[in-house]
Amino acid sequence: MMFGTAILLSLITVIATVDYNGPLFLLHRPLITGAMAGLVMGNFTQGLIIGATLELMWLGVTGIGGYTPPDTITGAIVGTAFGIMSGKGATAGVAIAVPIAVITQQLDVLAKTADIYFLNKAQKDAEVGEINHIGLYHYLSLATIVIFKVVPVFLAVMLGGKYVAALFDKIPNVIMNGLSVAGGILPAIGFAMLLNMMLKKGMWVFLLIGFVCSAFGNMPTVGIAVVGVIVAYFYDMIKSKNEPAAETAEGGEETQDTEQDSDKSDDDEEDYDL
Repeated sequence: MMFGTAILLSLITVIATVDYNGPLFLLHRPLITGAMAGLVMGNFTQGLIIGATLELMWLGVTGIGGYTPPDTITGAIVGTAFGIMSGKGATAGVAIAVPIAVITQQLDVLAKTADIYFLNKAQKDAEVGEINHIGLYHYLSLATIVIFKVVPVFLAVMLGGKYVAALFDKIPNVIMNGLSVAGGILPAIGFAMLLNMMLKKGMWVFLLIGFVCSAFGNMPTVGIAVVGVIVAYFYDMIKSKNEPAAETAEGGEETQDTEQDSDKSDDDEEDYDL
């Protein structure tokens, strides 16, 4: 039974990893991987809750430049599986997912380091015109990344699954309560990380609109999202109308400057003739 579960969770890991490194249909996000893991574990609702909690927490986690972010794919799948196995839900799921994501982050670095071999091979083949081999190296590099993610998930479920429930039963209630409180705070940190990237000059007013809708309008999340879509539509429409006008004004100023320079040049020529 556990072997079949480990295989299905490994398959989810493959799908999420390929999506993250390829088409980006957002199948790699914790909300989706957590829900699919919950479906495999026989508790879709709990998987959706754990995945949603992790999604909020990791909203601002992204790879920029050479930075490798925490492995949210492995963390979400293993955390959801162990959270359901232990019977502690989101509290255990978040408590397990965070350290797992940080640990397997180093495996992701190793996988990308190993992929340098395929990059060098592809460059050498490109130099001699062997274009057909480049695609093969591309897929081999993806397979390397997939293996480095699948193996930890499979081993964690196979070897650690039977110990999870017993482990959390031995943890004192005060620690579990602390983990529950921390699980409620972490999504706020995720939002703060996201806002830190998004709130540039002139963008704070949109946050204020959402706050007013929530605090004073008592609007639900879906309602605030609809208001956000409407505001974004009108903002884009106004901005699109103003851009041509600004370009026309700039063009008029350039033309005027050119005419003034031409008139000045003509005056200089007349002075020279005299």
